[in-house]
Amino acid sequence: MKRKIFFLTIISFIFIFSISLLIYAKDAKIEGENLNVRNGPGTEYDVITKVNPPEQYPVLEESGEWAKIDLGDKQGWIHQDYSSIIEDTEPSQESEKEVEDDLAESGSDNEISDNKEQGDNSTDPNTDAIENNKGIDNSLVGKKIALDPGHGGRDVGAIGDSGGFESNYTLKTAQVLREKLEAHGADVFLTRSNKQYVPLTSRTTHANLLQADVFLSIHYNSTPELPEVRGIDTYYLSERDHQLAEYVHGGIINETDMNDRGIEQRDLHVLRVNHRPSLLLELGFISNETEERNIQSRAYLEAMSRGILMGLEQYFR
Repeated sequence: MKRKIFFLTIISFIFIFSISLLIYAKDAKIEGENLNVRNGPGTEYDVITKVNPPEQYPVLEESGEWAKIDLGDKQGWIHQDYSSIIEDTEPSQESEKEVEDDLAESGSDNEISDNKEQGDNSTDPNTDAIENNKGIDNSLVGKKIALDPGHGGRDVGAIGDSGGFESNYTLKTAQVLREKLEAHGADVFLTRSNKQYVPLTSRTTHANLLQADVFLSIHYNSTPELPEVRGIDTYYLSERDHQLAEYVHGGIINETDMNDRGIEQRDLHVLRVNHRPSLLLELGFISNETEERNIQSRAYLEAMSRGILMGLEQYFR
């Protein structure tokens, strides 16, 4: 009898886990202008808001010709005649290629100002494994790292001095960081791999279901009214993660020589509902002309990624 209960428990867990993984397996790409979002699957239900192309939202469920979508702060139903359902189980290779091309174009012409001098190998994503072996070991091998490029889709985040979107910068940063981590044996997962919108709850659910060893939410700061402000901030919530914050923050400062704005305990959504060791990183001010120019440089992203990698190596030793 006990064995039967045990097996039923295991099967139930697997079923629930599988359903959870599939919650955001599809996206609805909006194709109709001012498309009504209703509080039920039918025209008899009230309109709660409107959406427009080319916005894209996770699909929670489908009922006939209707799809329930997650808008972040609310949920509602849209008619599928005015949207297309996109399977979202594989990373967007095209988007990742676009990111790599953008970095290649910007990285060759931009220098790192106010940062440490970079060696000849600073733009080679695989040089970490052979550079002096300082602080580098096998502690990242097999570790699950969830990278969360902040914002995306209709949520562009902060807007830089040049007009660049934070959501694009965070995605580029995550792609470069992933290269570094994977070169050291980590299993890296991105909460978004293209320019789509992903609700905050989905991001943390992704990390929790993966049982990620570390979750890093990547952001950039902006204070247009104070364009001279610059530097790196690192936020954590649980005291459990204070040491992780110190290692990662220290690594970034050491490798980039950026202005150190410190480590702070803060109640942020992606940290509060996250059951995994987690940090939110503000990796510079895109409202500062010099820092935004640095962020557009592949060399700077390489240096920042080395710092994060070295901090994680320390944490896992």
